[in-house]
Amino acid sequence: MQLILERLAAKIKQYDIDQASSEISCNDDMSDPDFFPHIPGDDAYQFVGHSDAMFPDGGGLTEFINKQHDPEALLLWSDIRDNQRNAQIKVHDIHTALDYFDDSVKVLSLDCFDTLLWRKTAAPRDVFAVLATNPVARGLGITPYQRISAAERAHRAKSLENRSGEIDISDIYRFFTSLSGEERALLAEAEIQTEMNLCFPFSPFVELIRLAHTRGIKIIVVSDMYLREGELRRLLARHLPADAMQSISKIYCSVDYGTSKSDALFQIVIKECGVPASQLLHIGDNDLADAQAPRKLGIRALHFRPFDREVADFLRLQHAASSLILLEQAAPEAGVLPRYSPFRPVFAVANLQPYAPETVIGYMSFGPVLYAYARFLVDEVEALQQQGKQVKVFFLLRDAYLLSAACEAYARKAVGKLVRIRKFHAIAASFKTRADVDYYLSGIEPAYDNIYATAKQLLLPPEVAELLIRIAHQSDDPKTAFHELLHEDDVLELIFKNSFALRARLMRYMSKELELAEGDTIVLADIGHNGKTQEYLARTFKKELKVDILGRYLIGSDEPYRAANSKAVVTSPWWNYTLFEQCCGVKEGAVVDYDSGGEPLLGEIKQSEKQYEKVARVQAECLRFIIDARAFFAEAGMTHEYTILQQAAHAALFRHAYMPIEAELKYFKDFQHDKFMGSDRTKTIYHQGSAVETVRRLPSPYRLGAYETRSVGLDFTFSGLVQRRFQLDLNPEDMNVRFSPLKVSVAGKNEVKVFLLAAHHLHDGFFSIILPYVSGTTVKMLLGEHYEWLQIGDVRFLNDARSACKNVSISLGLEEISRQGEIYRCLSQASVATISPVDLQTPHYYHMTFRPLVLRASDPSRRRGASQ
Repeated sequence: MQLILERLAAKIKQYDIDQASSEISCNDDMSDPDFFPHIPGDDAYQFVGHSDAMFPDGGGLTEFINKQHDPEALLLWSDIRDNQRNAQIKVHDIHTALDYFDDSVKVLSLDCFDTLLWRKTAAPRDVFAVLATNPVARGLGITPYQRISAAERAHRAKSLENRSGEIDISDIYRFFTSLSGEERALLAEAEIQTEMNLCFPFSPFVELIRLAHTRGIKIIVVSDMYLREGELRRLLARHLPADAMQSISKIYCSVDYGTSKSDALFQIVIKECGVPASQLLHIGDNDLADAQAPRKLGIRALHFRPFDREVADFLRLQHAASSLILLEQAAPEAGVLPRYSPFRPVFAVANLQPYAPETVIGYMSFGPVLYAYARFLVDEVEALQQQGKQVKVFFLLRDAYLLSAACEAYARKAVGKLVRIRKFHAIAASFKTRADVDYYLSGIEPAYDNIYATAKQLLLPPEVAELLIRIAHQSDDPKTAFHELLHEDDVLELIFKNSFALRARLMRYMSKELELAEGDTIVLADIGHNGKTQEYLARTFKKELKVDILGRYLIGSDEPYRAANSKAVVTSPWWNYTLFEQCCGVKEGAVVDYDSGGEPLLGEIKQSEKQYEKVARVQAECLRFIIDARAFFAEAGMTHEYTILQQAAHAALFRHAYMPIEAELKYFKDFQHDKFMGSDRTKTIYHQGSAVETVRRLPSPYRLGAYETRSVGLDFTFSGLVQRRFQLDLNPEDMNVRFSPLKVSVAGKNEVKVFLLAAHHLHDGFFSIILPYVSGTTVKMLLGEHYEWLQIGDVRFLNDARSACKNVSISLGLEEISRQGEIYRCLSQASVATISPVDLQTPHYYHMTFRPLVLRASDPSRRRGASQ
């Protein structure tokens, strides 16, 4: 024991001596302070583990960067000089990187992952989600979490063993202790194969390698990674062009040397290269490992930043949306989806500053969606043609205008023809028998069940429709009565007559415009959702024209009664894409009819000129993206699996619908649509300003559009999504357990009853309570019992359906209460607000929303914790 104590005391004494010595020589650095100055904000970066590996803070596999300052505050490429102060490099500067150092660079060193090689996934850890779908991993029941957990354990074990923490892939799978050695080896190989399938070379750095080789510069790769040199060489050889691969003279992997880039790996590199440190140039995406660490040794280092902050933040939201699209899938195949991000390199190369709203919306959001659709449609047409079919593609105006332009930009030729056929006319032309009428009636969803719209769809003249509706409303069940009236012989005869006439006009239009021949395969291209146009055209014209009618949509319904012979890029049970739909349209009125010669007759343009100008800018950015993406992937020799593009498209639509950024909210603020609005009306798509007021009055999540919920927080949005997706049976009271007391006195003719009620919390500190109404009674709210100050949002009179029919807050009788707008001050404990009696015989309710501001000090419930 004494020996141990003496040895430990000696260690402490030696540590104190070393500390004093280091303080004296703190300026004796390996580098010239003018050549390698301290970088402002460096202390805000904290590194844990490796920069190239696949899980943040996952047992030393990658880095964790805590950015406590604005990245834009750092000096950018324009400030790069030979002294390398804060040197950063963007994509568009890669091709000139060597020029800034004249002929002084003898060795070009490149980081591997996210520099020379990129992955198709959103983040490195998504590789494990892809791995879980591999037959080997799936057969052994391996999950992404298990792979991450094993790596963390391996890192901790290696740190205890030799302090380096450098692990290889066999170290990771050694901790799958329930598997045999053969199974672990199969898993390790499956992971390497997964990496091979997901990686691709970033072409700007491939060109830099070629340029360096022509100048006689030695090229090496330096990587912090758990793959050994032979494994990483396999990966690079799989993806790099042969000449670029042959130009790489050496590959340094941290696991082979037992040290990382931020520790001592670059010292080994300098020694083996045999040149002064100042003649090495290293480029990589990790600020600490690829920039700060080599600079301290005298190496010239450039920190590669593929994205500006705005793009990085946008991609972060996009990647979050990739995980959440499960909420829109009727039967997801997995609980954890790989998050693919195939268009990151396109964004990096595009140099997207400045970030105009139409660029964010068109280039970065809708552009990838339309690219995926174009690939989908072109592949579908080619597959049909290979089956020997004579295919004719028709894009349904107005909404499919941008789909057509996108396909043309993708294919570099026209893919089909724009045609003017509306769902309304496809349905209206289908009525030949009573069964046809009943088929239409049975397909009307309750949310859209409006007998006025039904009469119009059945082509009933206005004067006939008005009489039928008046008769129907004499019944206790107007809808059923109206349907029975439609079955009367003279009414059916009128429907058939008008439908026959429209069918003839539509046939003349189709014969002339579509140029159909017997045996043709018609592909209707449209945004979606149920494929009603396709369904009714097939019911009406398929046998007569002797053609097949297919639908190829961007968004399809998962309802069982969706159109047959239809496919879609994205399948969703809900329609939340009205803004996207508006951005796809052409500037023209809707088809209202066809003349006797089959020419379409267009209605008035109802949207504003300002809206169409915004739409035009978004459409231009969509097409620019498709052209750029097509060119980039062609140059890089890349072809993405369709499923990757499909998931990326769904994620982009989901993020736009449920997680819009501020620029989108402002851009679409006044957008309107005219669907289901009649001939002369439009409707504003969302009212963000009213969302806060709504959620203060109504139970969460109630009926708000996704864009509207954005103003009250993503937690509100996600709550609504989860409840909707899983059809959760939750009452407003289930959402939280916050209550606030309200004492109420109900006075009738002969008696007075006093109740202590609990109002439940809604949002933003507001509470809601339903008060019963009895005819002839007076309701007094004893506000002074519990509150000194409060805000009353409103007191509304509700009908049987609990719909608001009158706001009575302005007519409250106040005793011992002073009022200023919505703010009420209770001057004493006896303060009372009275709701005047209303003489109604049917049962109704009062609904009050209020926000306590200052509780009464003498309130006993406050002491018990019952309030709020």
